[in-house]
Amino acid sequence: MEYRFYPSEIVRAYQNGYLLEIQEPNVIRDAAVLMALNSALELDGSINLPTGVIHRHPDFIAVITTNRSYAGTRPLNEALRDRVQHAEKMDLPTKEVMIERVMAKTGFHDEKVLDTLAEIIMILDKTARANAIKGVAGMRSFFYWVDAIAGGALAKESLYHKVIYKITTDPEEILILEEALLNHGLLASLEEARIERKKKKRKSDDAIEIRTWGDIDESGFDTDSHAAEKGIALKKSADSDKSSSRVTDDSAHIERTGLGDDGSPTYHQTNPESMSEVEKQKERDFRKKLNQDARAVVSDSIHKKVKLIVHRPDYDQEDQQEYVRLSKELMPTVKEFARKTLPYLEHEVSSDFARNRCYGSKFQAESVAYRDYRYFAKKRPPTESPSLVVGIRVDESASMSAFGRLEAAKRAVIAVYEFCQLCDIPVLIYGDTADVSKLEQMSIFAYTDFDKRDAHDRYRLMRIRARSNNRDGMALRIMAERLAVSPQQTKLLISISDGQPKAMDEYTGSYAVADMKQTIEEYERKGVIFLAAAIGQDKDVISDIYGKERFLDIANLHEFPAKLVRIIARHL
Repeated sequence: MEYRFYPSEIVRAYQNGYLLEIQEPNVIRDAAVLMALNSALELDGSINLPTGVIHRHPDFIAVITTNRSYAGTRPLNEALRDRVQHAEKMDLPTKEVMIERVMAKTGFHDEKVLDTLAEIIMILDKTARANAIKGVAGMRSFFYWVDAIAGGALAKESLYHKVIYKITTDPEEILILEEALLNHGLLASLEEARIERKKKKRKSDDAIEIRTWGDIDESGFDTDSHAAEKGIALKKSADSDKSSSRVTDDSAHIERTGLGDDGSPTYHQTNPESMSEVEKQKERDFRKKLNQDARAVVSDSIHKKVKLIVHRPDYDQEDQQEYVRLSKELMPTVKEFARKTLPYLEHEVSSDFARNRCYGSKFQAESVAYRDYRYFAKKRPPTESPSLVVGIRVDESASMSAFGRLEAAKRAVIAVYEFCQLCDIPVLIYGDTADVSKLEQMSIFAYTDFDKRDAHDRYRLMRIRARSNNRDGMALRIMAERLAVSPQQTKLLISISDGQPKAMDEYTGSYAVADMKQTIEEYERKGVIFLAAAIGQDKDVISDIYGKERFLDIANLHEFPAKLVRIIARHL
């Protein structure tokens, strides 16, 4: 018997100084495969083989190409990315470059038609990204579409088969793409270019003689086929059996049924029944428990004598309407972040562990063929949910009513709440104020709570108000304790505030600052990560309290929601 070693393409390129291209390494499930390249990519790197050590040739170059945020992909290992000497982020090229490439590729040279087709590709790509539609409109679709038109296909009809159906086949998503093209007037431009091209063709036929082999196929020139054009007008997707009409805006007695493809909630007419007595009692019991837990948390702190009440705000029709107004423009951005985040989370789910095995301490005896207790897995299956819990604390002091801060806070908590719902992340959103009355020196408003999830919590968020003073240290302590005892590995607490702490009985100045710093230090030891989003004038004071490493300076309130969601996504 004889064994021979045959070097792979990677080894030969590494040893002889070739150019090596590694395509799509981010689809490899096992990160250890790519880690084998870490030492090889060092400038003085080497590869250990059964036959010896191969050293890197000085002319060796490795090029890694990946697609971002595609289904089935995952981020490259950080150690591997750190060894990349130069990185490029490549999106669609400019329209001029797109046209130049397609001319060289297809031989089609009608620049006016190509200009319209390239613009359509770019608008479809932007619309799909903005509405979290997973498909892609890229150069390949552009090539195939132009090639079909050059072969005689109708532009509008081939648009679906060469471009749109490659992005999505969902009727509602197709409707969004169609509306984007209509709003930009691109379909009219496409028709004008087609008519002009037909005129040029007729004029060319009168001026020159065309020599061909065989018969000329005139079926693709669309001679006055107005009826055929009308049959493919952009009113309804080809595979849809549903109406493309929109839901009316009548919001009387409405109930949320989900999120529309444009990001806004969709509704249907209904007559909701009032909450049953059983449900009312459960709500009262939950509110009572929140009060008991909160008082227990502060019982051994400087806030132990402060009279505290935890509220569970209700909502009405006006809150629903306000939520619709604020969420409509936010949801496309939120869904885009969720679309990019969910593929990473999918790899946390175990779907391929063999049955008839013992996972951790649980033994599936009923599935074991032989009852000898010898079937065990080598490792525990990964968790099926993100190991992150998020808490948002909203300062509801009176100064929040100034300069649009209150609406900015509402938009931010809407974005965080919907992102967490899409990614199945437990979320805790509380507001607080102080000195409402002598009998209620501290008020906590539990808008959303991971111990009692309710689809209507999104409407409760609209009850955030600018009220009175603020006792920040007490609110942070209560929320941090809730996060500290949660089972998730990463515990993130974000405080949205516009000023420094100030409440009655001298809770202000250095006394209040010392209390907040002590609370932050105590719960950071318990694993809670604090971040402070400053949206007011006291940014320097807030930065000093939380520390520069935990401070977020929100200069542009309009960008605040997206920035907050991006921070939470990074902690995943």
